[in-house]
Amino acid sequence: MKSPVKKAELAPEVKLLKPLAPIRRFDVFAEWNRFKALKELGFTEDDAKAYGLAVAKVVAARKFYGHRIKYKGATKAFVEGRTKEKWWEKLASAAEFDEKIVNRMGRDFYEKVFSPTIESLYEQGKKYEEIRDTVRQEWNKLLKE
Repeated sequence: MKSPVKKAELAPEVKLLKPLAPIRRFDVFAEWNRFKALKELGFTEDDAKAYGLAVAKVVAARKFYGHRIKYKGATKAFVEGRTKEKWWEKLASAAEFDEKIVNRMGRDFYEKVFSPTIESLYEQGKKYEEIRDTVRQEWNKLLKE
């Protein structure tokens, strides 16, 4: 008589990916704007990363410190070819996006969980305000386990 096969022998253990740090609204907003830059504005991947982080910085500066940065209409002017100035390069870079967003939460988590989820929600036509808190809840709960 054969010995029974144990459940663990049938399937490999699945590793649950957790972020290395809490997921902030800032992270979601930067990624959301990275997708906007890629899909709506036609930016390269590096420009999209810098743009996403720069937009998040501008909004955070306005919200928390009352700062006003004078780039209103600058993105539209660039997209329409009226200027070659990439205002976002003054505030952020692709490398900084990787450091402050990707590496902070963990590259594996970012590439396999965070970014695909945000992209899916973006492509479904959801609004940032609809998802910014709910999408983070489960991920942040994982940090407490």
